[in-house]
Amino acid sequence: MVPFSLYVHWPYCTFLCRFCAFSKARVPAKGVEHERITSALLKELRTSLAPHKDKVLQSIYFGGGTPSLAQPRNIAQIIEAANSLVPLASDAEITLESNPTSAEVGKMRDFKQAGVTRYSIGIQTLDDRTLARMGRLHTGAEGLAAVDRARALFPGKVSFDMIFGFEGQTLDQWQKELETVLKHADNHISVYQLTVEPGTPLFRDRNAQRVVLPSGDLSAQMYESAVEMCTAKGFRHYEVANYAVPGSESMHNMGYWQGRQWVGIGPSAHSRFIDPSSNQRISSVRLPDIQRWAQHCEKFGHGTAKSTVISDEDAKQEAVVFGLRMLDGITDRRFAGISGGQSLKDYLHMDRVQQYVDDG
Repeated sequence: MVPFSLYVHWPYCTFLCRFCAFSKARVPAKGVEHERITSALLKELRTSLAPHKDKVLQSIYFGGGTPSLAQPRNIAQIIEAANSLVPLASDAEITLESNPTSAEVGKMRDFKQAGVTRYSIGIQTLDDRTLARMGRLHTGAEGLAAVDRARALFPGKVSFDMIFGFEGQTLDQWQKELETVLKHADNHISVYQLTVEPGTPLFRDRNAQRVVLPSGDLSAQMYESAVEMCTAKGFRHYEVANYAVPGSESMHNMGYWQGRQWVGIGPSAHSRFIDPSSNQRISSVRLPDIQRWAQHCEKFGHGTAKSTVISDEDAKQEAVVFGLRMLDGITDRRFAGISGGQSLKDYLHMDRVQQYVDDG
């Protein structure tokens, strides 16, 4: 059966990081309407997965926002409902993102019992002053403790995120942070350069010259240090920002990069799939406003804002671009499956490229 993935967007956060441009909202003063949000997700899930019953769910990814703020019983409901519509593979990867606050760490065991098989923790940095400036509500020590606890509950299935390029960060500080976190690492690490996204508080601070970030050259040195240090510890640099012990790559994210199909549910969630009724490649996105999205799910069974057909040319371009992100690139077989049989060599005009190389 055709491998398929599900992305579930939980939109709420207890704090809003100054650098984050993802779709999210602060937990309302009256609290989250857990049952209403879960009911809307389940309605959208049933509507979205119903046409894909001939496929097999290779992965489910709970992202956000902060999905570890959800109730474990609601996570279990979503997993069970998905499995009843599209069967989970025997080795399905079910990931949940979390922040290392004490409240979320305390729910880890319950999430495992709910069906989560892989845990991803947002450490970001070990520097407490930077964490505070960026709006994080945990310390570096709490981040490491969360990883250690997750490793005990999800052995071989723990990932964490680190970010470099914060204001005032030196190469030596970054290398010392990496040296420390690598001692706690399980089998997967994501390392990102801090990006300044329009609309974020960090964007406004930089434009007003309230913060000065490391130069491009220094950021490049930090990136190269990450490659060297992670590789030296046995992690394979399998994608631009991701490192894994061989065999422990993120199955869900690999699906994105390899052009596999997925459905996303929840506010602002994106989907890419082949419509079984028309055999067309479809790209869709859900409504971003949480209340409007929930109302549409209640009324129509889904909160889709826009759905478009992906042209054959766009599909081929995406395959090449995402293939370039990965160490293994894109195989001729995979490209032919996307291109309708056209070879990668012909699409990229490699004969002409070779002629340019030969001509110097």
